[in-house]
Amino acid sequence: MKRRIDSKAEEIEEAHGRKLTNRQKTFARHFVDGTHSNAECARLAGYSDKNGIAKIQAHKLLNTKDFPHVAEYIAELREERERKYGVTLMGQLKRLRELSENAEEAGQFSAAINAEKTRSALGGLTTDRRETNHFHAIENMSREEIESRLSELRQAHPSVFLDADYEVINDTETGDASMEQSSGKPPQKLAHHTD
Repeated sequence: MKRRIDSKAEEIEEAHGRKLTNRQKTFARHFVDGTHSNAECARLAGYSDKNGIAKIQAHKLLNTKDFPHVAEYIAELREERERKYGVTLMGQLKRLRELSENAEEAGQFSAAINAEKTRSALGGLTTDRRETNHFHAIENMSREEIESRLSELRQAHPSVFLDADYEVINDTETGDASMEQSSGKPPQKLAHHTD
């Protein structure tokens, strides 16, 4: 006897005239689990991660215009999960709201914030962006590359950088006295930028 989801997959394939590949099915299952980023779902399904391909492939698979059969299969998997576990989006949102309110009343603000974060993510208001690509991590950059990047940042965000004259203090000459004490001058106040 064929499982219900397998027969649904065949109906989806017939309706769209396109086969669901094993990778697409695996991607959809991981996506519905909701425990991995979109790119990680693609990697787990067997898509390459070279040059960020998994992230691009995940985006394509979730595009209903390019892959409507995958989107419909994801919807079927969600419905199957709701039937099996009795978990619905609205039910989860309501439960998380209750947890947040109870935690706040009990003075457990960290728990309340976590419940609200989860609720926002489920509602589609926020996206978990743990997956970042640092192509130019500072550890892997040469001095010239770092100076070039700082120059770019200085041009793009001039208000963040302070232009000032700096004096190099030699610890052997001043001992452990602070710079202000060693020079005999009062410390300068830094201007506060409001922008």
